[in-house]
Amino acid sequence: MALDAEDPSRLVLRGDIDVYAVAGQRLAPEQLSEVRVVDLHDVEFVDSAGLGFLIGLSRQVRPYRLRLEGLHGTARQMLVVMGAHHVLDL
Repeated sequence: MALDAEDPSRLVLRGDIDVYAVAGQRLAPEQLSEVRVVDLHDVEFVDSAGLGFLIGLSRQVRPYRLRLEGLHGTARQMLVVMGAHHVLDL
């Protein structure tokens, strides 16, 4: 997980976003102040812990709505099945 050096409004995630990946992953509010987009081009899998992590991020950037870009395959299917489209822009 890293903020895009060229675009501070973009957070880039890679690999699986699961219970192991999100354990202990926290960004300070000042790090998230400009984030509006999460780049998921290099993410293959998201579980319920990953969804919770993404929803937590969306709460931290309110009143803005967090947009997920590059979501594909199994990761997209999992988020749709879990109802993420109700709180995140897929």
